[in-house]
Amino acid sequence: MSDEPALSDALFARLSALLFQKTGITLKDYKKYLVVSRLARFVGPDKDYSTFEALYQALTVDGDGELTQGFINALTTNFSYFFRDAVHFTVLEQYLRDRAPKQDYLRLWSAASSTGEEAYTMAITLARYAGPLPSDRRILATDISTKVLAVAEKGVYGAESAERNLDRLTRATYFDAIESNKIRVKDSIRRMVDFRQLNLQGNYPFTKLMDVIFLRNVMIYFAQEEKAQIIERMHDHLKPGGLLFIGLSESLAGIPHHFRTFRNSTFQKVRP
Repeated sequence: MSDEPALSDALFARLSALLFQKTGITLKDYKKYLVVSRLARFVGPDKDYSTFEALYQALTVDGDGELTQGFINALTTNFSYFFRDAVHFTVLEQYLRDRAPKQDYLRLWSAASSTGEEAYTMAITLARYAGPLPSDRRILATDISTKVLAVAEKGVYGAESAERNLDRLTRATYFDAIESNKIRVKDSIRRMVDFRQLNLQGNYPFTKLMDVIFLRNVMIYFAQEEKAQIIERMHDHLKPGGLLFIGLSESLAGIPHHFRTFRNSTFQKVRP
């Protein structure tokens, strides 16, 4: 017999419900293996909790404390790389040409920023743009996971991985080589991005409307009702004419919304 702790279907359902309560993320039944694997750092004979039941009970007492944040960090999947779905950054460049010079301020939001590659690619796109931009311009990057935000704020990435996704000129212009075969985003680019923790199901503490929102490859984790709520809130937080980007493999089909299709999984707000 295996000494590994077992996770019953009933307890998996309770842990899934807890994750949904905290994040709005829905775990399908076939994700049970993922929960067992990801929570192995907490549960076992030599771990803080001998059983998944003990972990669950501790989570219910913890509320929104450190253990709960660790639980969320463990169960949220994060995968990103520089210039992912590069066509979107071509569309962003077009938006900057057409609209940015007419704006009093410019706000871009990476709403599921993971380890920061998307937000820094947005910053590089801004830095490359040769036309006029408002002096008040910022990029907001948010994620529910404190673990990936810590990585993003450092801006340090493996050089081998970056070489597969960045051309030589981009690496030389916007990154510094550092020890241990790693590169770091230049300070001039890092200063363009504000990283913050944010739950897409929680409050959006913004004082200004966004010009562009990247909400890519994240809706797969939400049920249909939660997707509709998030898309509506994205609409509310965009300027008229602003753009919402979703993943190239994603769709707004079946989700009520007030956007018009722009191009390449990009949608434009056409009314207040």
